[in-house]
Amino acid sequence: MNRSMTVSQLSAYLKGVFDDEELLHDVTLTGEVADISYSDKHTFLVLADGNCSIKCVHFSSRDDIAKGVRVAVKGSVGFYGKRSSVSFNYSEFLLCGDGDKNARLAALKQKLYERGYFENRPQLPKYIVNVAVITSPDGAAIRDFMRVVGDKCPFVKIRVIPARVQGEGAARQLAEAVKRAQSYKTDTLVLCRGGGSDEDLDCFNDEELSVAVARSAIPVISAVGHEIDYTLCDFCAGTRAGTPSIAGEIVNSRALALIDDIYRLADSCRAALDRKLDMRKRLLERLSSDVVRTAHAHISDRRHEAETIIRRGCYAAEKRIALRYGELTGVARKAESSLVRALERKREKMNRLSALTAALDPNRIIKIGYAAVLRDKNKITSASELNGGDKIRLVFADGTATATVDKVIRNEV
Repeated sequence: MNRSMTVSQLSAYLKGVFDDEELLHDVTLTGEVADISYSDKHTFLVLADGNCSIKCVHFSSRDDIAKGVRVAVKGSVGFYGKRSSVSFNYSEFLLCGDGDKNARLAALKQKLYERGYFENRPQLPKYIVNVAVITSPDGAAIRDFMRVVGDKCPFVKIRVIPARVQGEGAARQLAEAVKRAQSYKTDTLVLCRGGGSDEDLDCFNDEELSVAVARSAIPVISAVGHEIDYTLCDFCAGTRAGTPSIAGEIVNSRALALIDDIYRLADSCRAALDRKLDMRKRLLERLSSDVVRTAHAHISDRRHEAETIIRRGCYAAEKRIALRYGELTGVARKAESSLVRALERKREKMNRLSALTAALDPNRIIKIGYAAVLRDKNKITSASELNGGDKIRLVFADGTATATVDKVIRNEV
């Protein structure tokens, strides 16, 4: 028979079933505390037994119970209609010692400690500029880590090595990723996962993964869960970070240390250069003063020497000039006497030449009654040069005349 019901009707019916079933009341429930939380005055537990778990609540009480312990709680199973959820509402609890999970974890922790895996881990280098992060590439943890590093130190290189961080096979993937990362050139290895329940973080308590972290030659930062969460990887790593964001701040501190040291080194170099320049400046000023002082003394000495040489030179020059003056005076007198005699001789010669020239001057001859005979422009000096009928020109002292030769009479020799 098909029944039609609303959600409210089904929830009311189930609540009635749980309330009426005597086997679900006044029950003592035993299990291991897998998780515990508080809200106002209430205590919320998750009790686990093998692969099964159930939520428990103790109203109006904040019970002092630690994770991993085994407890027995007395109460009833209830159905909460608004969420359609089942929970065990207890009123009393009894601690029964460590649970199986805690006991196994404690034994594994002691085993790793005895092997020395918690001591002498590789420590972070002074500077970090290359980081390899083993995490889920899709999780919020890697985004938080990259945001923190990127905001302050964007120059840091981040390499993400993908791996599962919870569930079946996660521990094996994480361990293989740690081993594979040993061949990378990186300053540090970050094991990164956000918060979660104890079951979510179980893979980080795995023996194979813990040993791989402890044996890593690269310094490891374990950034798993929240600050209150501790896993075996935290003990095996050289550095523990409470959260992925804190791991980012640790990386930033080592990256900024490089920048700070570079600035300090630059300041030291600048100060050393300033000191050296100042020392050289003072040395140069001292040398300059010495050079100026020496130069002044040298110049003064040389000036005295020069004045002495000049005085001596002037005296010698005056004597030499006087000597040369006397010699030149004698030479001048001799030259003057020679010139006078030479001039007299030239004058006498000139007089003779003038008399001869005057005697040979044709104008003088013409003036006394003779005439020069020209035919065309040629001078006629002989009657043999003329013929009858020649046109000639007669040049006198006071003018010229033209004539025609009628007849040429030559003297007989």
